Amino acid sequence: MSRGRSHRDRNFSPLRDKTLVNVLRQLFATEFGYENKMAFAELMIERILETIEAFVKPTSMLKPGEMLWMAVPDDGHKHARKPMKDTPQVPVVLTLVSSGDLEALANGDDFRTIRRRRHARLLDQAHDQGGALAHTDLSAITLTSERAVGNDIDHVQQQDDRLLPTRGVVHDIGPTISHKVEVVRLFEAGYLEPEIARKLSPVHSLRSVERYVQTYKNVLKLLQRSFSLDDIASILDIGRRLAAAYVELVQEHHPTALAANPHLHSQAMASSSSTR
Repeated sequence: MSRGRSHRDRNFSPLRDKTLVNVLRQLFATEFGYENKMAFAELMIERILETIEAFVKPTSMLKPGEMLWMAVPDDGHKHARKPMKDTPQVPVVLTLVSSGDLEALANGDDFRTIRRRRHARLLDQAHDQGGALAHTDLSAITLTSERAVGNDIDHVQQQDDRLLPTRGVVHDIGPTISHKVEVVRLFEAGYLEPEIARKLSPVHSLRSVERYVQTYKNVLKLLQRSFSLDDIASILDIGRRLAAAYVELVQEHHPTALAANPHLHSQAMASSSSTR
């Protein structure tokens, strides 16, 4: 015969149900009409609490000089043409001021050099945590003009011979075309697509490298068939600036393709230059 509940069990066990989860369960049931759909409500509550934890938990672990920021996730989707309120976000912890920054300042290093390293660090840290920052993120975080941010990124990429994981590069959006041109340059240098992907890892996947190379091959074919620059951009659904950059690469590596094209033979590079 089973023993009944003890006096303490009856009195104190109910106190264990005084939780945020049950407060939210009651709210969904009484305020939002989920009294007969509690299974759905509990799933939503679980996701809500996970989101709250993502925002709150890192702040308790922040070290001096660190900050919490929201980045757009690097989850295989572009998340383009959406307002930020409708775009998924992921929290990332960024080192705004590092011990290395302070040491460089104390040693009298140039402010611009320190800032360039900081911008690169912030981009790398966000990407390591599954997110991507745009130029505007860096501009807001470091109170630097977008133009200066862009110049800093270009300088580091040339100096370190690598691509920085900006949102434009990671998600293949915006006016940035330097990474696409770099992929094609490596392809024309004799590298295979898997080698290019490894060389540019972790910024670029094999799929994105293959897409850039195929687009370039298509540009070459269309040039050989005497299509104009505007026609090529329209047919391949790419920007005219990118099409012009690819035409410039074709002229460098396959000049006969332009020589046979009546639209581009005499003024291809003038058109290309005007779009840069």
